[in-house]
Amino acid sequence: MKQHLKALIVVLVIAVLGVWAFNTFYASKLKEGPTSYASLESMEKEGVPNFSMKDLSGQTFDLKSYEGKIVILNFWASWCAPCIEEVPSLIKLVNEFKGDVQLIAVSGDSSREDIEVFMKSFPELKGAHIKIVWDEDRSLMKQFQVARLPESLVLNKEHKLAKKLVGSIDWYNKDSIAYMNTLLGK
Repeated sequence: MKQHLKALIVVLVIAVLGVWAFNTFYASKLKEGPTSYASLESMEKEGVPNFSMKDLSGQTFDLKSYEGKIVILNFWASWCAPCIEEVPSLIKLVNEFKGDVQLIAVSGDSSREDIEVFMKSFPELKGAHIKIVWDEDRSLMKQFQVARLPESLVLNKEHKLAKKLVGSIDWYNKDSIAYMNTLLGK
């Protein structure tokens, strides 16, 4: 009986140590996250960190230059059927607001040529209130922990996260227009 009791205690101690080690290891990985900027909650409270990128024409811009404007940060790729599906309504929504809503469309394509071919199908993407960015090294996608395309972050005028959308939606409808007007304080 004593041997069984000792064996049970040893098994329990090993099990507790195993659970502790597992939780410690994974908890530290979750805190680190893939970037130094981790949670949706911090984007909602503190805002999205400024970033600087070059658009397809080679002009450098940063997020701060859009202060006071609603920004839709849309992650997409030319090979992504749901991304292609939502582009026309997204362009229409941005154009509806004549500069109060800006689109930063971040492509996760493997080559610039793929983006150029895509742009031929949607010449409206060269609009005044739209920046197309090729995230060649996917650093922006990593920073914002993009897991699936399309994925969009809607930022309010203070560039705090107002909404995160995963998957394709119809951007141009009365609810979306009303939502943007609410964010604009209209």
